[in-house]
Amino acid sequence: MQGKARVIPLFILLFTLLTVPPPLTCNLVVSAYADADSPVPLPEEKVTADAEEEDKLLLSPGTVTVIKPQEMKGEQKNLPELLKQVPGLHIIELKGRGAYTTASVRGSTASQVAVYVDGVLMNLGSEAAVDLSTIPVENVERIEVYRGYIPARFGGASMGGVINIITKKPDGKGEGSLLLGTGSYGKFRANATYSTKLGDGNLFLGLTRDQANGEFSYLNTRNEYDPNDDYWAKRKNNSYQNTDALVKWQNENWTLEGAWKRNDRDLPLPIQGIESDRSWEKGPKQVTDQTSFAASHRRKIGDLDLGLRLEYLHQEKKYDDPKDGDSQFGLPGYKNKHNRYVTDRYGVALDGSLPIGDSHLVEFLWNYYDETLHTKGDILENYPALNATEKHTRHAWNGQVQDTVSLNKKDNLWLTPIVRWNSADGRTEFSGGAALSYKIDDNWSAKATYGSYNRAPNMYELYGDGAFIAPNTLLEWEDGTQWDIGVTWKGEILKGKSEVTLTYFGSHVNNLIEYFVINPQYARYDNVGKAHIRGLELEGSVKWDDWEIYGSATWMDAINKSDDSPYKDMRIPNRPEYEGFLRVARNNLLKSKRLSAFAEARYIGNNFYDRNQEIKQDDLFTLGLGFKYAIREDLKLVVGVDDIFDKAPEVLFLAEEYGPDRTMWYPLQGRTFYATLIWTF
Repeated sequence: MQGKARVIPLFILLFTLLTVPPPLTCNLVVSAYADADSPVPLPEEKVTADAEEEDKLLLSPGTVTVIKPQEMKGEQKNLPELLKQVPGLHIIELKGRGAYTTASVRGSTASQVAVYVDGVLMNLGSEAAVDLSTIPVENVERIEVYRGYIPARFGGASMGGVINIITKKPDGKGEGSLLLGTGSYGKFRANATYSTKLGDGNLFLGLTRDQANGEFSYLNTRNEYDPNDDYWAKRKNNSYQNTDALVKWQNENWTLEGAWKRNDRDLPLPIQGIESDRSWEKGPKQVTDQTSFAASHRRKIGDLDLGLRLEYLHQEKKYDDPKDGDSQFGLPGYKNKHNRYVTDRYGVALDGSLPIGDSHLVEFLWNYYDETLHTKGDILENYPALNATEKHTRHAWNGQVQDTVSLNKKDNLWLTPIVRWNSADGRTEFSGGAALSYKIDDNWSAKATYGSYNRAPNMYELYGDGAFIAPNTLLEWEDGTQWDIGVTWKGEILKGKSEVTLTYFGSHVNNLIEYFVINPQYARYDNVGKAHIRGLELEGSVKWDDWEIYGSATWMDAINKSDDSPYKDMRIPNRPEYEGFLRVARNNLLKSKRLSAFAEARYIGNNFYDRNQEIKQDDLFTLGLGFKYAIREDLKLVVGVDDIFDKAPEVLFLAEEYGPDRTMWYPLQGRTFYATLIWTF
């Protein structure tokens, strides 16, 4: 009854808004609609500040950051490293570079962050969150990060946010590129792309390989109470190899896309202070193969812009431990030795937009997913809670309607309400929200958003991963509310075009599902209870003819507020209080203007790994430097170094209550050199 009581007022609000007398003009109606496969015309690499601002307004009435990986091509950044520049977004790398990596947005869990690639949802019920380290960026045109208010074109109620990845559009020019890169710790990266005409459309082909052995040095505190026995050791069994292929064909109405990727990675054991000869032996390994296909069709029927998309995704994970579960000390160890997880998902989505009068743009989306997970191996024997069931299914659908309304004749005040229905395994929940945007003048604009959300625990959280994640079949649905208010200034600083945005955000969550480290080797998902999160985001840029400066900063307070919990008023793990990023670039160096340079700085402070606030990561500040040189018009060389002063390997777990500071269970990779050669033809 409570759900119905909330639905009725929102329907009344929508009806009232749809019957508001229209003002004379509403520029948003012209082209505000965009589906996740980029129907909004993409800007060129170099666009004016006004065009960039207009593009953001069209993308979302909330907060959105746009990243263009091609502007940093050759710097050997993967997706997590690109996302570290986004305010309010924290990258969780519990086991180092190349290992399983997820994102938290404004204090959310990684499961609350939806990731799309060309309109296809990458989140699976068989995974807690999308492993960002396995998504290649060499073939990506742009990345959009939505925070707070989530537009209707993205299904579900994503409390954290949405990461929307748009790959390169086939242009049919008969052009291509070849990239070869190398770096420290066995780093190798290669990418080949080609686009040509095919039939009445254009075809794009992309192939990428990324690998490293990960054998970096780190400080081992060994006997934690004796600083005199500390020594530098080399990380072993820490390699990864990522391979992917992309085929994309597109014409005026159709887009056909197929993708394949393989992630072959070692699962290194945690550092436990004293190493033995067994730490040099080959350890556990996980191999993931994923294939996906999507076909989408868009057309105009009068004023109605309509789209239909069909999807299929197949994923297979294999976990094998050649030591049959023995630990690095030769003692009986982890009991999950050999497991296999196979997922098949079918999906269909229908979306559209319809202008009504001159003041309304109604957008809608309905999608349905049928997902099946097959589990085989030791996991069935070791966890009775699974009832020896090797097949798990999930049927889910989402429906949502959004209206963008111009509220005045000046067409500078817009209200965007949204209603959603989310269903999983027979249970349906309702949520909604609204955004208010006001363009004060040519320099200032303001916005405010509010909304509710809910999320069912996925199959990964319920049944584990067959490797290091233990099942927990007693998890409950999450629900909560989020809000934000922000102001943007656009103008000139020292004759440079500048834009600065400050946003204050908050959320209240019930039954928050969070990832907890049980011990150095095991982890599990549990309901935290209540959580209150608030924070500030600051993002700004200044651009001159030869100089560019971009910076972002986040302050966040993420607190457990469960009344009956021993962890009440303690910080939620993996939610750093402070985080910052700064990038400075200088172009057109030398008389030939062929050389450019860039420098980056990153900071993370006050970050806990456990809910007792006893295991805290040392604050980390790193600097990077790089150069780009155009050897000729079609050939470019990029060289650089990350973490110049090699600070990451020195990061320790700090003792907050008792005991000494000690080596992190999974040390961080430090100073890393790289070089890349890019040939375009």
